Amino acid sequence: MNHDWHELIQRYLSGTSTDAEALRLQELLKREPELRDLYLSYANLDVALEAQASCQDSVRQMLLSPVPGGEQPVARRFSMRQFAAAAAGLLIGLFSASLVFAYASPQAVVTASRLLSLVDGSFEGKADRVGSGFPTEFGVWSGDEASVVQGNAKDGGRALRFERAQGDAAVEQSPADSCDVFQIVDLRSLRGKGEGAGDSVLELSADFRNARRDAGVPVRFSCHLYLFAGKPEALHASWPYVLREALGSGVDECVTQGGDGAGDWRRVTARCVVPAGADFAVVQVACGRVRVAGAQVPELGNQFADNVSLTLKTQPRLPVRRLDR
Repeated sequence: MNHDWHELIQRYLSGTSTDAEALRLQELLKREPELRDLYLSYANLDVALEAQASCQDSVRQMLLSPVPGGEQPVARRFSMRQFAAAAAGLLIGLFSASLVFAYASPQAVVTASRLLSLVDGSFEGKADRVGSGFPTEFGVWSGDEASVVQGNAKDGGRALRFERAQGDAAVEQSPADSCDVFQIVDLRSLRGKGEGAGDSVLELSADFRNARRDAGVPVRFSCHLYLFAGKPEALHASWPYVLREALGSGVDECVTQGGDGAGDWRRVTARCVVPAGADFAVVQVACGRVRVAGAQVPELGNQFADNVSLTLKTQPRLPVRRLDR
C-alpha cells in the first residue's frame, strides 16, 4: 500500500487538500480497492470522533426524544467535516458491496490518559540542543537543526525552536523543505489494556508559534504520528522508506504567514487508531514549506513548538449496522 495515501486522505477530510490533490484522490478511489477500504476506515473514524466531541447532553436529548405524531423531525446541522466524511462514504458506496453505518450510543464515554512515555514534551529538560539525525532510542528528541531556548514558550520557560530545514539522510538529493524533529515512544505498556473495552485512538498534539513580524513566505506547522511493530533500532538508517511498514498513521497541520497576529499560538492535533500489535510510535513535529507547487522554503529561526503531548483515548465500541447490497 502506498504510504502517501494516508496523508492524502487525511488532508482531504480535514479540508486542507488542494484541488489537484482532491482530483488525484478521486481518480485513485476509482481504481484502487485498498485505497477505498482505507478511505472508508478514516471516514468512519472522523464521523465517530466528531460525533463524540459534539455530543452534549442537550443535543443527545433532542436526538433521542420521540417525534410527536404529525410533526416533522427537526433537521440536524452537520459540520463541514461531517459532511465531507458522509460524502466520502457515499462515494465509496458506489464502488463497494456494502456500507457500514455507526451511530453514537448515549452510554458511550471516552476515557483519556496522557502517555508519560513521551519524554519532555514541554522542553523544560536540561538539553539545549536537539540531537542530530533520526533518533536511535526511546525518549530522545532528535532530527534536523533545532534547539531548546529560554522564552517564547506557551507554558513554562522553554520551547523548541526550529532553526534550519534539512533533507532526509537516507534519500539521495532529498529536498530540504522542512525542519523535522522526532521522538520514538514505547507503546508496549499499553498491551492488553484496551482489549474488549472498545476502540483506542492516539492523539498527538502540539502548540506552534510563528513569531516572525513580517508577513513573508507562508510557514507550515505539522504533527505526524506513525505506529509500528517490532524494534525501532533500524529506523534511522531507512527513514522515510520504512513508512510503508507503518501499521497506522495520522497527520494534522496549520499554515501561518506572520505579520498581523504574529506570536499567536496554534494548536495542532493528529489522530491515529491504535491497531493490534503496535509496539512503538514515531512522533514528528515539523516546520517548513507549504505543500503547493512553487512554494518557497521559509527562513526559519523565529518559529517555535511547545506542549507536545501524546494522549490515549478509548471509546466503547459503537453499535454497527451492516447493509449488504
